[in-house]
Amino acid sequence: MAGRLAQDELTPRAAELVLAACRGDAALDRALTGVATEEDAPPDRSDGPGQGIFVSEIRVRGFRGIGPQARLPLAPGPGLTVVTGRNGSGKSSFAEAAELALTGYNARWTRARHDTGKQGWRNLHQPDTAVELELVQSDRGDGPADSPGDGRADGPAGKTTIRRHWAPDDDLARGEWTQDDQPFDHGRWRDALETYRPFLPYSELSTVLDAQPEDLYEAMHRLLGLEAITEAQQALAEHRKRLAEVVARPYDRRERVRAELLASQDERARRAAALLGSDSPDLDAIADLALGAEVGTGTSLLHQIVDVAPPPEDEVDRVRETLDLALTGVTAVATDNAQDSLRCSEILRLAIQLSESARTSDSERAQTCPVCDLGRLDGRWLAKAKDRAEHLARAAAELHGAADRLDVAVAATRALCQPVPEVLLEAEGVLDVTTALQAWQAWHDCVAIDDPVRLRQEVFERYTELVQAVDQLKTVAREQIDRRDLVWRPMAIALFEWHSQAQQALADSQVLADVTEAENWIRKAAATLRTERIAPFAKESQRIWQRLRQQSNVDLGAVRLGGARNVELDVSVDGVTNSALAVMSQGELHSLGLALFLPRAMVDESPFRFVVIDDPVQAMDPSKVDGLAQVLADVGLTRQVVVFTHDERLVEALRRLRLAATVWEVCRGEESVVQVRMSDDPVGRCLGDARAMRGDEDLPDALRAELVASCCRAALEAASHARFRRRHLGSGMPHAEVERRLECALTTRQKLTLAVLDDLAEPAKLVPHLEDVVGSWAVDLVQACRVGGDTGDLDVLIRDTELLAGWLQR
Repeated sequence: MAGRLAQDELTPRAAELVLAACRGDAALDRALTGVATEEDAPPDRSDGPGQGIFVSEIRVRGFRGIGPQARLPLAPGPGLTVVTGRNGSGKSSFAEAAELALTGYNARWTRARHDTGKQGWRNLHQPDTAVELELVQSDRGDGPADSPGDGRADGPAGKTTIRRHWAPDDDLARGEWTQDDQPFDHGRWRDALETYRPFLPYSELSTVLDAQPEDLYEAMHRLLGLEAITEAQQALAEHRKRLAEVVARPYDRRERVRAELLASQDERARRAAALLGSDSPDLDAIADLALGAEVGTGTSLLHQIVDVAPPPEDEVDRVRETLDLALTGVTAVATDNAQDSLRCSEILRLAIQLSESARTSDSERAQTCPVCDLGRLDGRWLAKAKDRAEHLARAAAELHGAADRLDVAVAATRALCQPVPEVLLEAEGVLDVTTALQAWQAWHDCVAIDDPVRLRQEVFERYTELVQAVDQLKTVAREQIDRRDLVWRPMAIALFEWHSQAQQALADSQVLADVTEAENWIRKAAATLRTERIAPFAKESQRIWQRLRQQSNVDLGAVRLGGARNVELDVSVDGVTNSALAVMSQGELHSLGLALFLPRAMVDESPFRFVVIDDPVQAMDPSKVDGLAQVLADVGLTRQVVVFTHDERLVEALRRLRLAATVWEVCRGEESVVQVRMSDDPVGRCLGDARAMRGDEDLPDALRAELVASCCRAALEAASHARFRRRHLGSGMPHAEVERRLECALTTRQKLTLAVLDDLAEPAKLVPHLEDVVGSWAVDLVQACRVGGDTGDLDVLIRDTELLAGWLQR
């Protein structure tokens, strides 16, 4: 990833986000918040089950068609194993038990739509239910098996037993799950089982294609090892969507908020609407409005009126007390005698100055009193006058002091009477301020009152009126403010929320650009990596399809992971492109499903070296069965392939094509007793059944003879079918034509005729031909095997059947 980044033109910030996203959500969050992410390491995806896992045995008890415990032994190494059995024999119970033991999941029982479909997982004859899967882990398991029936993995092996047991009252989802008697650690296996799931039941074979497109996409995408880059792309996409919403939110909401503001008469709302109408709104001014730092004219005046206040009452009380004391002092000393004393003191002062002036002149004569012109201002008079003048001066000083204190008190009183505040004049258009204006003006007019006593009376009376008028005006102003705020508050909240969103959008816009650039780059890189990594899988799917198609006119081209999270299949019919689901038969869909599944299960990174496939033959025509046999045998060279089927055609094709395989046959008896036995070819199996019935002494003689003859007929018919198929398929005859001719042969004699003479229309020539080529004993054998014929010695019948079948097979 770092190398690709270095080759492309990507901003350093976007490149940092790409690497952080690949390291995980926590690293990306730290990168987006500006925290260094060098210490973050890519997530460890290596934890999981050990490498080279094979299955050595499946044990089942009390599950579905199996009652008492039954064992299916498997060679734990590469090779093909086919488990056959008629419908209801219990073979699929082994496949489903293995899947349930390892994954905790079973497609058939987990997906049942109705409760009745989920109640049949327990066996009716065995209440104790348990499934066990014995695994073998080896260091290497990719080499071919030492022998077709006993594949062994190289390297030291370790066994692991996974067991799931249900008490009688447990439902399917419960039960005790253990691994080697320890609790099963499903988390350790989960990722590998999801990515390299080695089970393909029949219920899922056809849904490989018709399931939800994203399911197949996810399965193949995990296989390519692109989880990290996919998760990184998803993380960047989520952050990009979140940031885009944050960036777009204020612009999407702005007109709605502005419309609400325009509908209001509040000055603040109109101011806010004007700001929002700008192409680049002033976010600071909007914040001031929303927080009340800036208000409209009317609202501002109302708040200023609320702040208007006359001088404080305590200050007025202090001035009043000072004025009262000054007036009291003046009243105490300002009597009529005091005024006479002041005038007399002034006269004496002048007379003394006159007397002293005369005494300093050349004449020592005493000065005559200028007032009465009788008395003389001599020395005796001067001494007495000075004493009296001093006494009168003291009385005058008290009067002057009281007058000065009164002047100061009056000045302080007048200082309280400030002019009418400008705000009251400005608010005339907003409120009725007439009473307050008159009261304040009357109070201010007290400055012009000269009489201190009147001043004292008017000022404080008018102050009371002023306080009442101002308080009443402020009450009205507060009511106006409350009414306006009641309307403005939700608009202010909406405006503040928009402002917060706009601020966040402004901060995130650059981050959004970086994240978008990183996401676009990683999307292109992921598409390139998907194309590069899916190419080998697509090629392998095409190779497998070519083996499976067998005379089909449907061709599989490229396999791609589309950008819409779906798997794109280039399917063409006779060269014309079409949809796979539209043109393919069920058998072809099964084949294509296998072509997509097997490459996933065979990747080197998978810890599982086994593949379990249930009933892949259904709906396939004979030619595709041959192709399936070849494909499974090829996979068996490097993997342990276990196939469950009730269709004998797969086993027949393996033997006819001489492909190595181990065949087990599952048989179910009374009370759900299931037995697993190594299967011979159909002829050998029929002869074995004939010998078993020959030795059963509990059977009546007539019934024993008829059953042995029936088995011998089946052996001859199986040998005839094998001879006819081998000869004509080897010569290039289409499978469909071979099967059509075989279907026309209804009786044993007809089937022998078709196999020996190659012509169903010549049954009369069969006996002479057998007598000439094989011998008369062959003719006697054909007669004895007829329904209702005389079987004679049963041991001879079985011996001759084996000889004739051998001749047919040669």
